[in-house]
Amino acid sequence: MFSYKKNSYTALRYILLTVFLSMTWSVQSTLATEVLLAPSTGSYNIGQTFTIVVKVSPDTTSVTAVDILLKFDPELFSVVSLSKSRSVLSLWTTEPTFSNSIGRIAFAGKSSSPLTSDSNLLNITFKAISTGSGNVNVLTAPILDADKNDTDIYLVGNDGTYSIVSAISAITEVPSTPLVSSPSFSDSEVWYQKTRGIFTWTLPLGVDAVAVEIATSSNNEPDEHENSIYEPPVTKFNITRDIIQDGTSYLSIKYKNQIGWGTVLNKKIQIDTIPPEEFSVHVTDLNQKTGFPTLNFSAVDIISGIDYYDVIVANKDPVKITVNEAMLGYTLSELEDGTYAVMVVAHDKAGNTRESIISVPIVAGWVKPNVPEPRMSVSDFLSVFNMMFTLLLLVIVLQFIYMRYSWKQGRSREEKLFHETIEIQSQMEKIFTALRDEIYDQINIISKRKRPNKKEREAIDELNQALEVSETLIGKEINDVKSILK
Repeated sequence: MFSYKKNSYTALRYILLTVFLSMTWSVQSTLATEVLLAPSTGSYNIGQTFTIVVKVSPDTTSVTAVDILLKFDPELFSVVSLSKSRSVLSLWTTEPTFSNSIGRIAFAGKSSSPLTSDSNLLNITFKAISTGSGNVNVLTAPILDADKNDTDIYLVGNDGTYSIVSAISAITEVPSTPLVSSPSFSDSEVWYQKTRGIFTWTLPLGVDAVAVEIATSSNNEPDEHENSIYEPPVTKFNITRDIIQDGTSYLSIKYKNQIGWGTVLNKKIQIDTIPPEEFSVHVTDLNQKTGFPTLNFSAVDIISGIDYYDVIVANKDPVKITVNEAMLGYTLSELEDGTYAVMVVAHDKAGNTRESIISVPIVAGWVKPNVPEPRMSVSDFLSVFNMMFTLLLLVIVLQFIYMRYSWKQGRSREEKLFHETIEIQSQMEKIFTALRDEIYDQINIISKRKRPNKKEREAIDELNQALEVSETLIGKEINDVKSILK
């Protein structure tokens, strides 16, 4: 009973612990806010200054207050200045301060309105003073949720890593053409329905600014527009419906280093969210040979163009028709007389669709041929599947016969053993009885003497005891054998 209660108590503890961890994980997953450094990586020359931006990135909640403590390597770079320009914090509960001797930056503040998206908190300008690679780490960052309880919703801080190179490695030419990638718009020649995605890239050595925007011209120069220049440089660009439109657009991006602006990349993005225009299906003259009508249809999609058509007759499987085939018309076939609903679905190159339905009377006199049921032949029976099935069935039957034979053989051996045991029992009883009678006769002879000596009396007692023990043991063994053979 004690062990049962102990095990139950232990199981209850595990259950409660699991529930607690699940609830904790759920809360953290729901109330998740990150502190970001932008850019998160970079490479700079000794003596060069560079700026990083401390950002807050709420996930599924809103932020009203932050308290940030950063650590940096004072042997690699030092703080030149802290700037509150473009910060979303309106009330500074702790003014931004830094220490180049211990490598610390601290600040805290509140926003006048809840923050629900990536927001700038503070600009930090560093100066590179020694070669090597060092981090700017987010040590602590209590972040308060915009609720009445001021819940701390800080999840994680994304540290930054920055390399400092010597003057020997100084930049001598403008940056190369950017290399960008996107899981959302991976192929420039493909049309997409979606209008949301992200482009990312890795900053080359010495890049201190990026100009990036969405353009409608393949010859666009993004650095000509001040709002498109990001300094410090960013490593990603989000595409939204607000900045892109249907048709062909371009992600226009170029890098800048201490020499100047590099070569522009205008990466094509093709968007089509509008279905093809409405169209009609027309029934033309009957085919003279078959008597079935021909359908003519032609849809228009001014953005991406028509890719193909699906023709669906009476809920049958769709028949795919190319644009060139549709120009020649589609002739119906193998339909018994009657009226059929025919649906033609036009697909544009982005996957948008438009349907057109028409009722088509059929008077071709076609009759579905009676196809005789296939007759089984020897070759059909001797198929691989049938042969395998027959072989398996034969193995099962043979196994059953062998098991039956083995059972009978075992039963016969048991019966013989039983009879032999009964016979052994009978013979042992006869032998033991004769031996016992002979021993009793000898005991009686010795006992009838007038004065038996001490040794004779001891022998008589030992013989009597031996007979009793032997009789008991032999009887027990015989009974055990009988119980086994029942």
